[in-house]
Amino acid sequence: MNINQANLNKHLYISYTTNDEINGIVHISHGMAEHVGRYQWLISKFNDAGYHVYAANHRGHGSWIEDGHRSGYFSDKNGWELVTEDLRNNIIAAQKNHPELKQFLIGHSMGSWIALSVVQSNINIDGLILSGSAKFDTFSILIQSSLVNLIFHLKGKYHESLLMHKVTMQKFNSFFKPNNTPNDWISSDRESVDQYTKDPLCGFVVTIGLWKDTVDGLKQIFLKDRYKNVNNNLPIYVISGDKDPVGANGKLAKKLFNFLNSIFKNVSFDLISNARHEVFTESNKEANFYKVLSFMNKYC
Repeated sequence: MNINQANLNKHLYISYTTNDEINGIVHISHGMAEHVGRYQWLISKFNDAGYHVYAANHRGHGSWIEDGHRSGYFSDKNGWELVTEDLRNNIIAAQKNHPELKQFLIGHSMGSWIALSVVQSNINIDGLILSGSAKFDTFSILIQSSLVNLIFHLKGKYHESLLMHKVTMQKFNSFFKPNNTPNDWISSDRESVDQYTKDPLCGFVVTIGLWKDTVDGLKQIFLKDRYKNVNNNLPIYVISGDKDPVGANGKLAKKLFNFLNSIFKNVSFDLISNARHEVFTESNKEANFYKVLSFMNKYC
């Protein structure tokens, strides 16, 4: 794997395929409290399959933390809009550098919702893959928003909210008792979970400012009116584990599929048996990768 740090953005990493035939470019939008370094296996697989990969750390994650940026925090103002624009700009840069290549966007968990925000901006891409994702109903988002706003006003935007961590990550982990680690919910593969748990750039408690930005983003991405100007022929593939607590064991992932299927003409869905939150770190990750690759290759 040949990873180069891009001059245009020091938080963007580009890994080029060495294949003679190049099929396209894959953009990766990672999840909350992790970083693109965790995707090296997936990046290598895409390189081997003839794809360049653009992978950037979101603000408050990975290289941003190492650079001194506040951990688990987007920005003082317009955080969701900024992380959306960051991803959009990376895609536009790739299109300028390689106008002849197809562009695919993979979003995982929080990164899947950022990816949907990018889609709402009417970006020109050739395929969208969403993993570890979910669609929440209006009432659930309202409850989340009320709690987040209360903590935000009581504690301030920089507060690292143990309460939000408890009602999300700790709650997710409670479904897999007895627990070996605080992170058993991400994967059934012990080695993957142990690597995540030992990584100081993973699993940290994020700020209430980031939670507020994320909830504000969720309010926008599930409004149908915000998709009225997008290309409704965009191929979309939703992949989720049937033991993923974020997707309510497939229920909220299926709701996401149904929502997107009511807007777009070409949406497909796979529910992976016994997989938890991260289908690309499970013991059957190879099979899951080839499901995604098969989807992408149809549009190259």
